[in-house]
Amino acid sequence: MEQPNQQQFSEKILKQFNSSFDFKRLLGTLVSNWYWFVLSVSITVTAGFLYLRYTTPIYEIGSSVLIDESQDNNVAQNVLSKLDPKNDKSKVNLFNEQVILQSQDMLAKVVDSLALNVRYWALGRVKETEIYKECPIKVVFDTTGLTGGTIELTIKQVMEGQFEVTYAGNTDKVLYDTWVTKPYGRFKIQYTEGLGVNRGYLKTAEFIVKIEPRAAALGRVTGLFTVSLNDGRTSLLGLSYTDNIPQRGVDFLNALIHFYQKNELENINKKAEKTRDFLKAKKATIKDELKFIDSMQVDIKLNNDIVDPAAQTEQFMGQKTEAEAKINEMYLQKQSLVSLKETVKGLPPNRYPILSVSPEDATLSGLVAQHNATVLNRDNMARNMGPEHPFLKDKEIEIKELRKRIITACDNQLAKLDLLIQNASKNAAEVTSRIRNTPNVERNIKDVSRGYDVLQQTYLLLYQKDVENEISVYAATNKSKVIVVPFASAQPIKPVPKTIYAIVFLLGLLIPGGYLIAREMLNNKVMNDHDIESLTNIPIVGSISRVEAATNRESTIVVGPHIRTGVAEQFRLIRANLEFMAASQNNRVFMITSSSSGEGKSFISINLGITMTLAKKRVVIMEFDLRKPKISQYLGLPNHGGISSYLAGLGDLDIAIKASGIHENLYIANCGPIPPNPGELLVLPKTAQMIAELKEMFDVIIIDTAPIGLVSDALVLSQYAGINLFVIRQSYTIKDQVRMFDVLHKDGKVQNPAIIFNGVEFLKKYGYGYGGSGYGYSYGYGYGYGYYEETNPKKKQQNGGLKGFFTK
Repeated sequence: MEQPNQQQFSEKILKQFNSSFDFKRLLGTLVSNWYWFVLSVSITVTAGFLYLRYTTPIYEIGSSVLIDESQDNNVAQNVLSKLDPKNDKSKVNLFNEQVILQSQDMLAKVVDSLALNVRYWALGRVKETEIYKECPIKVVFDTTGLTGGTIELTIKQVMEGQFEVTYAGNTDKVLYDTWVTKPYGRFKIQYTEGLGVNRGYLKTAEFIVKIEPRAAALGRVTGLFTVSLNDGRTSLLGLSYTDNIPQRGVDFLNALIHFYQKNELENINKKAEKTRDFLKAKKATIKDELKFIDSMQVDIKLNNDIVDPAAQTEQFMGQKTEAEAKINEMYLQKQSLVSLKETVKGLPPNRYPILSVSPEDATLSGLVAQHNATVLNRDNMARNMGPEHPFLKDKEIEIKELRKRIITACDNQLAKLDLLIQNASKNAAEVTSRIRNTPNVERNIKDVSRGYDVLQQTYLLLYQKDVENEISVYAATNKSKVIVVPFASAQPIKPVPKTIYAIVFLLGLLIPGGYLIAREMLNNKVMNDHDIESLTNIPIVGSISRVEAATNRESTIVVGPHIRTGVAEQFRLIRANLEFMAASQNNRVFMITSSSSGEGKSFISINLGITMTLAKKRVVIMEFDLRKPKISQYLGLPNHGGISSYLAGLGDLDIAIKASGIHENLYIANCGPIPPNPGELLVLPKTAQMIAELKEMFDVIIIDTAPIGLVSDALVLSQYAGINLFVIRQSYTIKDQVRMFDVLHKDGKVQNPAIIFNGVEFLKKYGYGYGGSGYGYSYGYGYGYGYYEETNPKKKQQNGGLKGFFTK
């Protein structure tokens, strides 16, 4: 359900948009009023020509300067950039250069050098022409300059060397090259020399000299000068200056570039001088620091008897290792001797084992060997002799003596080893102490010499930069190079003729176009069938072309047996459509109404009735417009009797029906005397009785009734009609009235409605032509019993005026 509702809403919005604007008709309106466009474009183009003729052209003067980012004469900055590469600020900042070029100080130098605060005009017959180098005179102020605000002098040469100077209405005669003191300053007038000077101005023209304060001229020049950065891939700066005198703009940029480059060289020299002083002072400071560190190192080495801490530490470590090895070796020897001594002491008296220890001492080693040999000899004798044999006893006594000698030798050797160990330990302790003291010495040396290498490298770098700085002073060049010399554009940038003519041409189109579009968008009248279809779903049974004003019988009738005009065929088409619509109904009663008066109800009623009679049908036209009847007047019929008399009970039906005099099958039920209460008559039962009787007498009944948008008559009579026809007139009926028809139909108040589009100019349907033209019977209704007076019809205007002029 949601999707169909959304689709219906979209269709409704589209329908409302289409109803509010018709592009085809808008295009037709613009095309049909082509002569207004021709006139408007002619006026605007002429205005553009005059504007170009008398407007002072403005030219653009341009130049390009390349800033060399790789060249930097700032030695101090180079030093810092190498010490800290991450924060290298030595590259040229183009934004800084842009600010320098646009600075007030820089521009002030140019203003002063070119005297841009003094401008000259030559008076002509039509306009004043500003002159520059061709000016044959110049006004020169002293060093004090202009005092006060802007002044304007009029200077005219009276004779050679004499001038008349007019200021504020006062005229003074001034001699050439003579100082004149005035309240606004002290000045003199001089002749200008040069190739471009036009001395003819002195004889034919007066000069207007405008002198501005320096600040005012500087502000004016600042607004004319711009510096732009390129796309970022290059270090080019674009210089642009606008002036109405191209040569003055070229001189301005040349002077600016000159002062800019001069300022660069001055800055380079200043920087170099400051750099020289800085490097000299810094080198002296670093040199003193290096000498102090060297003396401290010498004192530490002398006090600690150390020349090279690292090498001597390695030597001491070798000595310590060697001493510890000897001590360990002596401890091993001592242990061996103690073991030998204890072994010998522990031997039983009656046991004689072989000693397996071999001491390093030669004496002790000899005693052990002798002991072992004696023991072997004793063992050999014990095998052959008895235990008590004297020789065996002697050998045993000899073995005991050798054992005592071995113990004594061990004691002597142990005492010797203890002394050697004591001495070796003392030497090792001294070496260890030296080793322990060496790191402190080395640390003291490092503490003293910390930063020595940095100071040394810095000193060497500063020495190198000092040399480079001296070289840069003699080889200093500008970092800026003029890539494009100042030049002036061949054509002015404003006013641009093509642009001005395009603007005035478009303006010439927009003025009438905007008026016509606004008039079309504000138009609330129905212009074509598209408007009707966008406002209502009621079908259109036909369109009737516009005819001349219908004021009498001859002008009202446009249909006949032998008439084959376009309008007649349109009525026949409506007849066919109505026959088709009424084919399913027995009720052939057609009510014709409209939203207001003047839309052609009576005209359509008469001609539709005639069209029906041509189809062999008996037709009666009921003049039910009881307030403003017109049919009888158009056909020249008498107004006695009629519908009002019948409804009022003043006679039977015969008094209401009269022959039309147009066709034998066409009858008119005229209105009769205008009643004071038409609304009350229509609701009487006799109204239904009258229509029922007429249905028996005639094949077709056409009811011409009052406008449905003004009174209720049509709503009352619509219940008797099989088809209710609404007449809509082109360029007359308001769109809201069409919406009213649609509302009446949707509310069920009017059944079987149809629309007849009347007074159609087919060119106007698409916007070709505009204006109210019609049938000449516009009249109005009031509510109740009153009504408005009839107005005189408007006649169709002939082609004249502007359109007639263009279409002759």
